Amino acid sequence: MINESIFDDIKQVNGYLGIGISQYTGELLLFDKENEKINLEETSIIFNDLFRSSHSLSQKLSLGRTEVMEIVTEKAKILMACSGENSSVHIHVFAIFKNDGNVALAKMILPKILNKSVSELS
Repeated sequence: MINESIFDDIKQVNGYLGIGISQYTGELLLFDKENEKINLEETSIIFNDLFRSSHSLSQKLSLGRTEVMEIVTEKAKILMACSGENSSVHIHVFAIFKNDGNVALAKMILPKILNKSVSELS
């Protein structure tokens, strides 16, 4: 089973605010957050709905499955990544950073978290 140490690298990234791993259905498996105002417990389902809608849209456009999404808001950047529908365990990871955070580094770390999570959950 996965534990919070899986987040150690990404928590060191400048601007980190929070991260969550959920089943593709939206059930939150594990999360961490720097700020109590960020309600990952409730919003993980919405993140998953967004990601699943993106999956559907990209497939309808014959573009393949959505692998990574980036949402830029007024105050933050949200990254979402998918292990893949054909993976042994279909999960989504979402991470939130301040606008001036090192999102480029986070994008390199997210696949490592996904791969390790799939391996540990299989």
